[in-house]
Amino acid sequence: MLTKTDYKKNYSSIILKAALLIITPLIAFGCGPGFDIENPYDMVDWEHHYQYKANFHTHTTISDGRLNPHTVVDKYYQLGYDILAITDHNAVSYPWTEFSNMEPGGTTLRRMENEPETMPAELVFEDRDPIELGMIDIQANELSRHHHMGSFFNDHNNTTTEEESVEAVGAKDGIVMLYHPGRYDFTYDWYVELYSKYDHLFGLEVYNQGDRYPEDRKIWDSILSVTMPERPVWGYSNDDMHTSQQIGRNWNILILPELNHDMVRHGMENGLSYFIYAPQGHDGPAAPVIEKVKVNSRRGEIKISASDYDSIIWISKGEILKNGNIINLRNINEDVNYVRAEIHGPGEIITGTQPFGIKR
Repeated sequence: MLTKTDYKKNYSSIILKAALLIITPLIAFGCGPGFDIENPYDMVDWEHHYQYKANFHTHTTISDGRLNPHTVVDKYYQLGYDILAITDHNAVSYPWTEFSNMEPGGTTLRRMENEPETMPAELVFEDRDPIELGMIDIQANELSRHHHMGSFFNDHNNTTTEEESVEAVGAKDGIVMLYHPGRYDFTYDWYVELYSKYDHLFGLEVYNQGDRYPEDRKIWDSILSVTMPERPVWGYSNDDMHTSQQIGRNWNILILPELNHDMVRHGMENGLSYFIYAPQGHDGPAAPVIEKVKVNSRRGEIKISASDYDSIIWISKGEILKNGNIINLRNINEDVNYVRAEIHGPGEIITGTQPFGIKR
């Protein structure tokens, strides 16, 4: 038979166990709501993967560029690029080993006649072997008879509407990035509908030819505010190079275990990258390098480790949420469905992350 003292001891033990069952989860989860953070870098091994430099928007004399295709390859190679897509307007300037068999574009021929001082001395194209250069050459072109878009890993061209082009590229197992959205007057809803409809429409150019269209990021944030976290849209920074003066102010870093075509495509489609805008180009200060991204969903925390930077800001829906290399999502509004970081360096350089999706 239990004595009064035994009963008190058992009752106290039950109360203590019940309290622990309640308190322990609160301690584990920071006494607040849990988070499901969609981390674009979840597949990245920051200690063992490599960072590869890429540009996905360039032009040659095969369309309206002012440099011959082999010269474009040479210049990017000299600047240490690992990945290059030549995206001539409605012309697939590929493979590089067949440059010598290609013809200059109509715009180039007219310029040779009317303004030869701005053009190469001659239109003689030389082959380049990407294997010898250690570069990845991406089959691509810029579909330009509508909202301009980069078409990659296929040879399609010559369609006249956005949906026709995106569908045709998909039919050839290609992928698509919309270029310089700030140039156009399409509604945010139009972009949201297009991205929601086509999975192989993977990216958006958020810096173009320096920062020619500052509205690019506003459009990006407006899209993400609707589509995230279920449907990310990856951001890219590209030269849109037509002249030698336009080389090297914009580039992307893909973080991959190895360098080959399949892995580059995988990185493009899955946001395994960050982008850079460097106003002074390669003659200016070094751009900030992201060394590691650490996500703790239990704490609702994202931490960035980087080098050569002055400050880090966290952005959502076009608004700055916080300064510093760590953001705790418990301290921001509940309606925030994504965040992205800008890492600012000397010379007004900006290194930008892909968006992190947030579910509470």
